[in-house]
Amino acid sequence: MSQSGLDNQSVQRALFFGLAAVAVGFAVYKIWGTDAFATGGTAKPTSQKSTSGGYSAPKKAAYTPGGDVQNWSEDDMKKFLGSRNLAVGNASKEELLAMVESKLHEPTSTSFNDPREWSDTELKEYLTDNKISYGSASRMELLAMAESKMHEPK
Repeated sequence: MSQSGLDNQSVQRALFFGLAAVAVGFAVYKIWGTDAFATGGTAKPTSQKSTSGGYSAPKKAAYTPGGDVQNWSEDDMKKFLGSRNLAVGNASKEELLAMVESKLHEPTSTSFNDPREWSDTELKEYLTDNKISYGSASRMELLAMAESKMHEPK
């Protein structure tokens, strides 16, 4: 082989390994996100599997006063809605009450509104909170019941 043939092969090999390194770097970035690069690769993934094998979203503390919603003060209603990232503006007491009642049926155990991302325990918790019997339902049945409840008119 001529000298130019070896140079061409070396260039091709270098290009191949360079592109492979870029692909591996991109895969690492997609799997671990930017935190892995900021902490030198020691960051844990932001999502963790629960012991039941399903996705366990980060828990978010939400303010919920006790007692009957009809008896909550305007301040309690505003705190309840504010803890769920809802702006209330200058809403009347009746408007606040309507907003609170519509939010009471949504799960607070997860920061996601997509039940497909919930663990089996979170699905069962949501169904129990909404007085829905699930017996020995499979995950798909639990998911169907939760989605049905979430999408029913309020």
